[in-house]
Amino acid sequence: MGTAGLISVSAVVLLIAAELFCLFLCSKMKCRSYPMYIVVPVSSRDEELPQRLDCIGSLIEDGNTLIGNILLMDIGADDKQLGQCREFCQRYHAAEIVLPGDIEGAVKKHLHSD
Repeated sequence: MGTAGLISVSAVVLLIAAELFCLFLCSKMKCRSYPMYIVVPVSSRDEELPQRLDCIGSLIEDGNTLIGNILLMDIGADDKQLGQCREFCQRYHAAEIVLPGDIEGAVKKHLHSD
């Protein structure tokens, strides 16, 4: 391999390293700057709450860094649903149950603790 070949290979390796650096490190830094809140309304008519909570739990366990906090908004949930929400909150400490009027306070609390 001649000098031109070595320069070409070196340039490609350098570009790949820069892309990997930006892909992994720069994107992680951006996510920490902008936490995402997930608000899940919970009402007595919601028949798919367990599936929804399982889906969010799977995202957390898979390492989705976009999820900052999960607010389970009680808008008329029944006792069974509130029990499911409490179990979810015990398993995932980023989750909490809030009433509609308490969302602003919950978000402010999390913003000041970061």
